[in-house]
Amino acid sequence: MKIRMKPPKAQEFIKEIEAHLPLPVHLTPEAAHSLRQQGKNARADETLQVNSVMDSGELGGILCVIEVEGGNIVISLTHVRIGVDHPLKARIEAYQRARVRKLSRQR
Repeated sequence: MKIRMKPPKAQEFIKEIEAHLPLPVHLTPEAAHSLRQQGKNARADETLQVNSVMDSGELGGILCVIEVEGGNIVISLTHVRIGVDHPLKARIEAYQRARVRKLSRQR
């Protein structure tokens, strides 16, 4: 049974995420593919570490800074997946669902 959670407010949620940094994540297959097309060495099956997060406002939402070979990538929180046992998993997924829903309504 899934538990429904309200999506967190961005500024409060950023503080909560920062308390759990570095945050282990995986890229979505789509994000990994897009980054590979840009010449970045990115795989969906690789565990990466989010080193910082920032709010880019309504347009971009919460962004993650991930250190990869050859520099950093900045990617939306909606394009990463968090491990099943992480304490923020449910809150991150609630944010991601709400963000995707909001973006789809704007189209």
